[in-house]
Amino acid sequence: MYQEYYNFTGKPFQLIPNVNCLFASRGHMQALSYFNYGLEQGEGFVTVTGEIGAGKTTLIQALLTELEDKNVIVRTMVAANLDSTAILEMIASVFSLDYKNLSKVALLKLIENHFLECREQGNRILLVVDEAQTLNADALEELRILSNLEQNGRAVMQVFLVGQAELRTTILSKEFEHLRQRIIASYHLDPLNEAETRDYVNYRLESVGWDKKNPSISREVYAELYRWSDGIPRRVNLLCDRLFVYGYLEEKSRLNKKDISVVVADMNKELGGERTNEFLHTVPDSVNSQQVDVVLDGSDINSRLDKIEQKLDMLIESLVETNKKNTR
Repeated sequence: MYQEYYNFTGKPFQLIPNVNCLFASRGHMQALSYFNYGLEQGEGFVTVTGEIGAGKTTLIQALLTELEDKNVIVRTMVAANLDSTAILEMIASVFSLDYKNLSKVALLKLIENHFLECREQGNRILLVVDEAQTLNADALEELRILSNLEQNGRAVMQVFLVGQAELRTTILSKEFEHLRQRIIASYHLDPLNEAETRDYVNYRLESVGWDKKNPSISREVYAELYRWSDGIPRRVNLLCDRLFVYGYLEEKSRLNKKDISVVVADMNKELGGERTNEFLHTVPDSVNSQQVDVVLDGSDINSRLDKIEQKLDMLIESLVETNKKNTR
């Protein structure tokens, strides 16, 4: 749609994580540094947390790309409220082990033997658990037990836990003291700041051939994008994608504050926002009142964006699982 209108070579603000679009913000680079530090240590846990849509899955993809030529066998799994037995079955599945009809004890032994065989062949095991905040206490304990497996004084496997902020709260609770002692690095991925949000948008646009003239973007647009997205990359993508659709439909070669205000108002109405005359944010005088029926405060629109992001996470998880099944 708008790609052709603005002579873009691709879609700059796709929602599915893409390692080729990883923006090198300070936070993302620090998180990757923690990943690499953990790999150098060769043992224990590394935890990385962040808000929904902060870019954690893209970081995992970047990590896997870096490990393609190393003697590290990497498997990723998406946790979904797994208990102690289900997580062992999931681990066996991602390592293509036949676990059906096995008792829990036999299942654990099967996994341990496979890991030891990999180590004997000179390979290291890295298990990346995404959405780790959904794991219950028993599942986390099973991971801790597996991480204790060693051969000739060297750890056989490592675990990277990636999840939302609730994961930090879980790990800091008293019952997880044993697990905390196994964590060698921990990092929380903060949202982009305002300058990084602007650079992120420009980076995405320039990657598809934007010449900064078609369309030109006013400074106020960047400020509004940051205000409504709180610097969460996926929220920025949602808003920018709609902004450029709007620009295409209205045949605009310049995008300004009025345009982003109209887009935010339209998105709110589509998400079930109520009409109101109480404006918690000032609407620019240039915006016709018939064009903008409602402008909600940032917390309201963000809560609605959160719901979209959660649904997107579920869709992405489904696509990942489908892809795994198709490649087996």
